[in-house]
Amino acid sequence: MAEQILILNLRRGFIKVPTWRKSKRAMDEIRKQIAHYTKAKEVTLSKYINEYVWAHGAKNPPPKIKLKLDVNKEKKTAKAELFELPEKAKRELEKQIKAEAAAKAVEKAAEKPVSETPTEAAAEAKPAEKEKPAGTKKEEPAKEKEKKTAPKKLTRKQEISMNQ
Repeated sequence: MAEQILILNLRRGFIKVPTWRKSKRAMDEIRKQIAHYTKAKEVTLSKYINEYVWAHGAKNPPPKIKLKLDVNKEKKTAKAELFELPEKAKRELEKQIKAEAAAKAVEKAAEKPVSETPTEAAAEAKPAEKEKPAGTKKEEPAKEKEKKTAPKKLTRKQEISMNQ
């Protein structure tokens, strides 16, 4: 698979379209231009491209868009994503990576053979733990004090009514 970076000018595609149909036409223009440049028969767009184009509604799509393409010339397919993912997408990706790492850890734990005697298991566990010198104990951090909020300032009218 070959990766490409592509900046598409969408304005020329939706300039002669009714105002209420511009974002739809911009999405069609993205597919059309990617298929033209990559010579792919099947083009797949990520959901973040759709959200980016439709973010300002149907009447006001962005005039240009920067994409990252994965092209498979053998299968004649192209997958497109935004060049710079939004923060929400980055957080979702990190969660997905952590979930996959946890699943792999569970699989490794299941594959590891269980020792026959408890002394063998204890002998295997000891080298993994690091012993600390007796004089260096890590102190636990003090509990954070609750933040006290300052009293609310009274308006001039409230002060007058309190004094009366």
